[in-house]
Amino acid sequence: MPVIDVVSDANLAVKWFHSEGEEEVTEARALLSAHRSRRVALSVLDLTTYEVGSALLRGGAQASSEQVAIVLDALATICPAVRPTQEEFQLATELVEEHGLTIYDAAYAAVAQSRNATLATLDKELLKAGLGVRPSELVDSAELGEEGQQ
Repeated sequence: MPVIDVVSDANLAVKWFHSEGEEEVTEARALLSAHRSRRVALSVLDLTTYEVGSALLRGGAQASSEQVAIVLDALATICPAVRPTQEEFQLATELVEEHGLTIYDAAYAAVAQSRNATLATLDKELLKAGLGVRPSELVDSAELGEEGQQ
């Protein structure tokens, strides 16, 4: 079975470490499990670290700085962070103009598009623009099948 390339945005990566009040936690963690078993090649952007840290410190998790440091170290260990290329930044700016996205969100979409990967997200604007897929759709897809739900 071929490996599925998936770029995860920060709102999905948060769910790997925090579940209270979050949606699609089981599905987000199933993608992480599929990454660990090498059925999915999961990556995040370099900016994901900052977004996850901020969400955990200032969001509903109200994590301590020590807890966030541990999470960010774990994130770096389990999932490679990629830096967008100049061409991907160019594509991101085009996606901003076309869909009214933030440059942050557009960067995730641009990297996924240029690397022939699927963007896993729960971001409403990315989903509305057709630039990403909900984790539940990936887990339920024929490509992952029931193995992705472990």
